[in-house]
Amino acid sequence: MKIEFLGMEGCPNMSEMWESLHAAIKELQWNQPVNRLDLIALSEKQDKLAGFGSPTILVNGKDLFGSPLPVTYHPSCRYYPNGIPGIKEIVAKLKSVIE
Repeated sequence: MKIEFLGMEGCPNMSEMWESLHAAIKELQWNQPVNRLDLIALSEKQDKLAGFGSPTILVNGKDLFGSPLPVTYHPSCRYYPNGIPGIKEIVAKLKSVIE
């Protein structure tokens, strides 16, 4: 399994989601590295992953919370309609990926 964390400086929820992701991995007792990717660097390469927004968790190249692959590579801060996912939500989504 490949886990990537997409982020961009200046987005207010990035640190909280980064910490929640690591707490979720610890709760699941996984020894899983997380590759941290900068959306600005991705956008400079015209990589469409930059269009997901900050913060985003990808598992095996797919958004953990179901957003489709973006059609642009313009970075922005990401809006989550129900608020930023916490540890419980991340744990549940990670479990569903491996089942």
